[in-house]
Amino acid sequence: MQLDQKTKEAVEDIINRREGIASMQTQIKEDIKAVADHLGVKPAQMSKIISLVEKEREKGDVISGERDIIDAAEEMAAQ
Repeated sequence: MQLDQKTKEAVEDIINRREGIASMQTQIKEDIKAVADHLGVKPAQMSKIISLVEKEREKGDVISGERDIIDAAEEMAAQ
């Protein structure tokens, strides 16, 4: 396979963007950990909160659905 200069540049651009994404993902993980520490919760809990907010904004009615599930689980656990 022979790559012309334009193709090589395109591949190099993809590699650079992937590196940038990886760097942003690392920074986001660090930011989540910092916020979780500030709130006194685990980073996994903070990630779950963020995911719920994102889903709520995207689809709506996600949080109330989760609340219904938790309420049902609490009711079953109390028996």
